[in-house]
Amino acid sequence: MAPPTTKTATLWGFNDFPMDTVLGTGNTLFGYAFVLLIYLSLWLAMRQAMPWFASNFRRSFLVLYVVWSVGIFIGNFLFYLLGIMSFYPWLNNIIHSFLWIGLGLGFLYAISHKRPLWEQMVLFGIYSLVVKFAEQRILGTWEFSRFFFIEGNLAYLIGWSVVDALYPIGAYFVLKIASRFVTGLVVPDLKLR
Repeated sequence: MAPPTTKTATLWGFNDFPMDTVLGTGNTLFGYAFVLLIYLSLWLAMRQAMPWFASNFRRSFLVLYVVWSVGIFIGNFLFYLLGIMSFYPWLNNIIHSFLWIGLGLGFLYAISHKRPLWEQMVLFGIYSLVVKFAEQRILGTWEFSRFFFIEGNLAYLIGWSVVDALYPIGAYFVLKIASRFVTGLVVPDLKLR
């Protein structure tokens, strides 16, 4: 599926810049503001469990932020090129990767990493599914018709939410590897109970 290119505009001197690849077909900045409001609401819900994370986890949070946000941003586009994800408009990819995954899920991990792994995975899966449903309804993204070999858009939404639920396991390995090069990182244990 090719990225949409129906609307064009002049952007920084480039004529016929495909705005639909930036915002998505029919999307407005108002829609993006609403998605940001959803992110903020979910962050406020997360803070009910713990208002902020321990100061000794800040460096670990920063490492996770950089690795996940940059990795997800690039990965989303590569997965589109490989045909396993739908095209993600650039602005949606930026806010999803750098704000939701980097800050939102990074914060969730920072406040929940002492919980049993299964609890963390359930939290990550639920929050991720809420975001995917919201982005789909508001921005029209997450519209692919299958998750690998499982047909159906619902399978696509749930499948990628299950992948996001693996964040705590991935974070453990990212921090374990990064701790060889960066001093002062907190590397939480993977507690099964």
